[in-house]
Amino acid sequence: MSNIHTQIKANLTSINAQFDQAFNSKKAEEIASLYDINAVVMPAPAGESVIGSPAIQTFFAGLITAGVIDHKLTLTEAVEDGNLAYQRGSWSGAMIDVHGARQTFGGNVHLVYRKQSDGGWKAVTHIWN
Repeated sequence: MSNIHTQIKANLTSINAQFDQAFNSKKAEEIASLYDINAVVMPAPAGESVIGSPAIQTFFAGLITAGVIDHKLTLTEAVEDGNLAYQRGSWSGAMIDVHGARQTFGGNVHLVYRKQSDGGWKAVTHIWN
């Protein structure tokens, strides 16, 4: 495994951990900070695209308010090519229904990142099913 492959995998795994920590701590503003200002989130199933970090913050705040808990992103593959990188993986979450029963769900996820001027990475496209 090349150094560049190892480094991008570590970078994106760290971003996933930051995302999960922010989501599970109910901090939508911190989630939004992980996205480029003009990023696009394309939720499943075939939901309307959410464009721009302010709208992304509102979108994730809505999921948190709806009761989604225990969010987890798991990286399967990470590739870097110049100022762009992507990850392929899976996601999972849960909700507690009105009867107190835990309902779990999850699926596939794909994110594209752009390297920022400070050398960090921010998501520009996020899609899941």
